[in-house]
Amino acid sequence: MKKILTLILSLLMAFGCVACTVDMGDVNESESESKDTTGKTEISISVYSAGYGTGWIEKACEIYEKNHPEYYFSIRANARMFETVTTELNSGTCKSDIVLIAGYDYLNLATSGKLLELSSVYSANIPETERKVVDAVAPEQYNYRLVGENNDRIYGVPWQDASANGFVYNKKLFRENGYEVPATMDEFFALCDKIAQDTTIAPLVYGGGQQSAYQSMTPHHWIVQYYGYDYMQNTFEQYLSPSQYEYTADGRLKAYQTLAKMLKGQTANGENIALTGSNALYAQNAQREFLQGKAAMLTCGPWFPTEMALILKDFPDFEYGYFPLPHINADKKDVNGNDSSNVGYSLAANLLAIPTTAKYPEVAKDFLVSMFTSESYTSFVNENNGMTRPINVEVDKTALSSFAKEVYQSVEGCKLNNTCVYETSLAPISVKGYVGICNFAGGDAVLSIINSASYNEAMTVASTASKADLEKALSFWDSKNNTWDEKVIGIV
Repeated sequence: MKKILTLILSLLMAFGCVACTVDMGDVNESESESKDTTGKTEISISVYSAGYGTGWIEKACEIYEKNHPEYYFSIRANARMFETVTTELNSGTCKSDIVLIAGYDYLNLATSGKLLELSSVYSANIPETERKVVDAVAPEQYNYRLVGENNDRIYGVPWQDASANGFVYNKKLFRENGYEVPATMDEFFALCDKIAQDTTIAPLVYGGGQQSAYQSMTPHHWIVQYYGYDYMQNTFEQYLSPSQYEYTADGRLKAYQTLAKMLKGQTANGENIALTGSNALYAQNAQREFLQGKAAMLTCGPWFPTEMALILKDFPDFEYGYFPLPHINADKKDVNGNDSSNVGYSLAANLLAIPTTAKYPEVAKDFLVSMFTSESYTSFVNENNGMTRPINVEVDKTALSSFAKEVYQSVEGCKLNNTCVYETSLAPISVKGYVGICNFAGGDAVLSIINSASYNEAMTVASTASKADLEKALSFWDSKNNTWDEKVIGIV
């Protein structure tokens, strides 16, 4: 069965792949050049690298080499590696033992003999534990990647969560003014009022000229909080009919309106919440404006310290922290009154895989298993500034940087409670990419809000976005037979 993922691709490219489209440059065997490799076997890895850099894979290799001194790793990485690896795999020229592939390429590569089957990785015990790898991986992510006639074959291991982004904030400003990190959007807007009243800077800055200001998944996050984990993961994602978009209309409306207020609204004294011109700023320009003290908060993700490492050297005394997207509801409960403070959202992950042409496939498999140890996973989280994988493995928080700890703690409850709603429905209409939690109109609505000329115009966009989600679903519905249009589901 072929997945038609054009619309999913647009979302995934916005966050799962190019959260920060800054080319960190090729990393050509930098690890192997600085160490003695005499008599050792080279294991080659090719990974995508942009805002998060390559520290996560370098540390994983370092840990493995410590326990297996007969091997050394060469790492090839840049911001174009997804496309490079796919081209090499399809042409039979891939020389890597391990590759990072984009989620939207997985099915074609897995079903065309380009990747090694990895059931043995999932059935392996995590070193120094009695847990199997499969028990540590989020079942939604695992089941989503099963292929074959009996849905019992798998060709990749999930790499990284792709969740809604939060805010980087000026810690010194918050401390000196007695501001508290907001837990709800009501508190967020009240904080914006205080900042506008107490200072001459804008409460917020965002890079609206690039990647939808990193807000494409914000409506998704708020919607799953509004309706709760159980309904969204176990009922909504069955996609039984368009009526579910009617049922979730109130939450959608609130999500889009809240976003419109955040990006285009005003404070109590009539000042804009966002720094004037934010809608046209590129990501790094917005980040510079924040560092120059023009705004108290910045819409951004955990990659901030890595992407801005060189620029931060010019601001040695600047103190920054991170807080997650605040809850959409004041009581932090879902529509049924259940606590949803730990409910999160994530796309399907990109994957680490082994080419069928790998020279050392068994070592590659063992390496993938080793990345599930607490030591290796802790290094992954720290090097990615708190960003997690869709797995449940213990993290040594004492080994995390201050910033990484703030990011990790923002998702820790979601991990411990297994309450992340993954965009991994197995319903045919969703698998083929036609419908989703926001019907993939979420990104369009965000762009329209960003480009609105006024707050009122942005609110008009918000008021129609929920209806647009329903209308898109209805366009694929066969009302005569009360089912999804077979012509749509049957497209291969």
